[in-house]
Amino acid sequence: MSTPPPVPNAQPVPDMVELWSLRADTLVELPDTDEGTLVLATRWGEVLLPAATPVLCSALERMSYGPVALRNLVPAAGTEEAHREHALLDRTLEKLHNVTVRSLSADGSRPLLSVVPLASDAHFHPTRPQADSVLRLSSYAVVRSDTKDLFVESPLCKQRVVLHRFESASLLCALAHPATAAQLAARLGLPRNVVYAVLGHLEGAGVIVRGDVSRGDVAFAEDHDPALASWSPVDLMMHARSRLGRDDRLVGATGEQPRESAATVPAASAHEPIALPHPELDEILRKDPPLTVALEARRSVRSYGARPVTLAQLAEFLYRSARVRTMAAVGSEDPGSSRPYPSIGHSYALELYLLVSNCEDLAPGAYHYDPVGHALRPLDTEPALAGELVGQARETGGLCADPPVLVVMTARFHRVMGRFGGLAYSGLLKDVGVLQQTLYLVCTAMGLAPCALAIGDSDLAARALGLDWSTESSIGEFVLGTLPTEESGMPSNGTGWQERCRRVLELWSAHTRQHGDLRPTAH
Repeated sequence: MSTPPPVPNAQPVPDMVELWSLRADTLVELPDTDEGTLVLATRWGEVLLPAATPVLCSALERMSYGPVALRNLVPAAGTEEAHREHALLDRTLEKLHNVTVRSLSADGSRPLLSVVPLASDAHFHPTRPQADSVLRLSSYAVVRSDTKDLFVESPLCKQRVVLHRFESASLLCALAHPATAAQLAARLGLPRNVVYAVLGHLEGAGVIVRGDVSRGDVAFAEDHDPALASWSPVDLMMHARSRLGRDDRLVGATGEQPRESAATVPAASAHEPIALPHPELDEILRKDPPLTVALEARRSVRSYGARPVTLAQLAEFLYRSARVRTMAAVGSEDPGSSRPYPSIGHSYALELYLLVSNCEDLAPGAYHYDPVGHALRPLDTEPALAGELVGQARETGGLCADPPVLVVMTARFHRVMGRFGGLAYSGLLKDVGVLQQTLYLVCTAMGLAPCALAIGDSDLAARALGLDWSTESSIGEFVLGTLPTEESGMPSNGTGWQERCRRVLELWSAHTRQHGDLRPTAH
């Protein structure tokens, strides 16, 4: 029988080799004696391996240096001792699933990819795709790069995939649209065993998903999962990466000191700062309602009275809610300040800018609030841009008129980024929430009309306020004015709160008689 002619340009079929290593942050502490206790220090705590043989100790030490084939870690098979060592290594690696990195290589060359565990309960098992398996990149997967590799992550997965070579990266990119394993091999001109092995690792890590073709059309489970229906990929990634449990980045205070950038200074202005009057705290305490009354009376108000907010009211509002009460001593380990609202690590990265349309004794325009000097610094903002911001606030908040005062909250990111690994931005959003609640309660106690806005335009705010978007950007908005007469549950300046308190207690009593608990009706 004649030998068939060779296929032109046929690629050699490489042997696929699986390589094993330990996470870079895992430290192997060898025992002092044979059959002693081997200790692995991991990011999730210490792992004790008693009665570790010299072969096992040598194998784990070698894995801490980088990827290696298991066949190179234990004696060659065929003897009883080799069998025992192989079994011991297999059992040990099963215990170390959360620190074991699995890599895939063709013919022992540089790995195609690596699968890195991210959580203490991460388990990885590569799958075995068939030629007709329809696969697709997960809708929740995110691809990013560093100087030499591509990283693929998903909030649905507890592994990160690192793509080291063009072959694996091209396979991932080709999966932007559903395709079978056989189609991918033919389209990319890669050996089938390479394609199937890479796909099996990508699917096992969860960054690609397999479709169901049993009903004719291809259906992917994640597209019809009711638990995922309300999540956008961005929101789910933000949630997963700002909490413990599904990520391996450092979380918490890093010890790095805040850095202030010249770009975060408000736009230069030739105007002198406007000193604001300091309210008398004794007078505030005398006329303020109890906390419970302020909480129960708190609501968003979207229409305003005929009288404008006065400069004295605006000054009291800012003083009570956002001023710097005390500063840390020079050279202190804690460089932060103290203000009426809490902030992550005393960072106080939020700044307040005011777009004033109607305030007695204060000219319309844009101002930056100086919380240390309790003063307003006028900004040279173009009236058209200021008007656009105010108009957008009116539309966003469903207001009946332009807000008399729009408060734009910005974040000076240098004060918090780097100091708090993994939770810096989520911490800033929490700061916005607690500041908005503080503004609400102060407004309510003062008899003003408050309303927090759900969203704003960061680019527009940066142009209007003269800021560098990437250094200081708006992340929250709040509007206030005077209460319309018919809406006033607590007259201006907080007087008459006793009547409001009586109404709150009446509501509670009526609801308790009806329902047997203290769940007040909405009002």
